[in-house]
Amino acid sequence: MRDETTFSEQRGSGGGGAQLEGLLSYFLTDNFSIGVGGRYWAMWTKRDAGSMHCGDGCIEHSLSFAKYSMERWGTFFQASYKFD
Repeated sequence: MRDETTFSEQRGSGGGGAQLEGLLSYFLTDNFSIGVGGRYWAMWTKRDAGSMHCGDGCIEHSLSFAKYSMERWGTFFQASYKFD
């Protein structure tokens, strides 16, 4: 519903990505378990990708081509309860 947003428009003509996740879990009782895990994400463009940047209310536009990539990792804790 808004004319302006704070996001830059991005387009690509190919790319890839990967996600890997692992978890170690331990049962404290027959129904309750706790765990710790890790997660890794990666995304990239295979070729040049375009990104349009707006400045001062989108009056000026500049189009640039580059290869983009992103890697991210994190850890998490979890607890679960199983109902009989």
